[in-house]
Amino acid sequence: MSKKIRDYLLAIFVILFLVLTVFISLYASGYRFNLNWPIRFDKILQKTGALALDTVPSGAVIYLDEKLEKDSSWRPWKKTYRTTPTKIKNLLPGEYSLRLERSDYWPFEKKIQINSGQTTFVESVNLFKTDLPLLIVNSTSSQISLSSAKKYLYLEGDKKIINLKNHQEKSLNISQNDQGQWLLGSEKLLVAGTIFDPEKNNDVDYQKIIGPEADLWYLEESSDRLYYRYKNSLNRLESDGKTNLTIIKEENCLTYEPRGDHLFFVTKNQEGITLKDYSLKNNALEAEFKLPNVGDYHFIYDNRKFLSLYDQQNKTLYLLDPASLKDSDEVIKNVTSWQWLNDEQLLYSNSWEIYLFDLRQNQATLITRVSEEITNILWHSSNDYLIFSTDTSLNAADFKNGAITTIFKTEKIASPLMDEKNSAIYFYAKIGQQAGVYKLSLQ
Repeated sequence: MSKKIRDYLLAIFVILFLVLTVFISLYASGYRFNLNWPIRFDKILQKTGALALDTVPSGAVIYLDEKLEKDSSWRPWKKTYRTTPTKIKNLLPGEYSLRLERSDYWPFEKKIQINSGQTTFVESVNLFKTDLPLLIVNSTSSQISLSSAKKYLYLEGDKKIINLKNHQEKSLNISQNDQGQWLLGSEKLLVAGTIFDPEKNNDVDYQKIIGPEADLWYLEESSDRLYYRYKNSLNRLESDGKTNLTIIKEENCLTYEPRGDHLFFVTKNQEGITLKDYSLKNNALEAEFKLPNVGDYHFIYDNRKFLSLYDQQNKTLYLLDPASLKDSDEVIKNVTSWQWLNDEQLLYSNSWEIYLFDLRQNQATLITRVSEEITNILWHSSNDYLIFSTDTSLNAADFKNGAITTIFKTEKIASPLMDEKNSAIYFYAKIGQQAGVYKLSLQ
C-alpha cells in the first residue's frame, strides 16, 4: 500500500472519528437529527424530550404512534420490549399517540406532548381488568346498599340481607318499604322500626312497641336514642328502651336529622316549606328559613361537618352549617349524584358532567364531561380515580391522566358500590336473561 493511499485512509478515519464524536456527543446531550419529510431546516437538529411511564399494575407494553417500543438492548438478536415502569429518552418534540397494553386488562390510550429538554410524566396509570362480572344473587331489586364494614348487602325491593362472604340470604319480615339505615358502629340495619343483626340474628322490633303508624326511623348511634315520626309529631325513644318523649308537636315533618343538642327538620304547611333548627337543650326553635314550596326534601346522612339536604324533585343539594343555620349556605343545583371525598370536598354530577366542589374555596372544578347520562359516581381514594355508571355501562375516570375507560357494558346497570378494599364493584345489572347483583373485579 502506497503512502498516498495510507494518507487518504488516515484522513477518512479522522473525519469519521470527528463526525461520530459529534453525533455521539449530540445524542448524549439530548439532540437528534429530524429528517422527516418535508424537511424543515430550522428543525433538522432538535433537542429531544423524555417520557416517564408507570402503571398499576406494572408490566404494560408501550406503543408510541402505533409502534411497539423495543427495549434498548445491545443484543439485537433478542427481541424484547419495554414495559412499565420505564423512561424513554431522546424522543423528538411533538404530539404522540400513547397506548399501554397488559394481558387481561383494558388498554390505556392518550395523546401526549413531548417538549424539548423536558420529561413528560404519565405515571400511576390505572389499568382495569377485562373480567366478566360474577352473579352473586338473582334479584329484581335495583336499589342496594352496603353495610359500614362492607360485609353485607341490603336489597331494598326484595327485603333481603346478603352475606358477601358466603352469599347466604336473610329475608326480612317487614311490610313497609322504608329505606334502610346501616349503623356505623356495627353491621346492623335499621329499617321500618326494626334493627336487624345479620351476625347474631338478634333482631329488635320497635314498631311492635310503638305502633304501626310510626315511620321515618332514625337511630342516633352516639346515644342509642331512636327517633321516629308518629302522625304529626316527632318522638324519641330513650336508650333504656322504655322512656318515650315527644320532641316536636303538630308539625307536618317531611324529613329530619338530629345533630348533638339540635334537631333539624323540614315542615310543610299552608305558608310553604320551612327548614327549622330546634334546640333539644333549650326546648325551643333557634333558627329557620324558607325553602322553595315545590320540592321533595330528604336529609342525607353522609357528612360529619355539614348537613346535606337534597331536593330530589328539583335536583338541588343544600349544604348547611349546623352551627349557624342560614339561607346563605351552599346550594348546588342540577345534582343527580354525589360522593364526599372528605368533610369539605364533594364530587358531584349533573348527569353529563362531573365536578369537584371545594367548600373551603367555594369553587367547583370540572373533572370530565361525557356523552351519556351519568347515574352514579364512586371515588377510589387511594388510587385517585372515580367510577361512574350510566344506565348501560361502568366507567373509570383517572384523575391524574384524564383518561376514561369503559370497563363493562350491558343493557341495565344500577346502584354500583365499592367493596371493603376498593378492589371490586357490586352492582345491580340485567345481563341477558339474568337480573341480579353482580361483582366485578377492578385491578
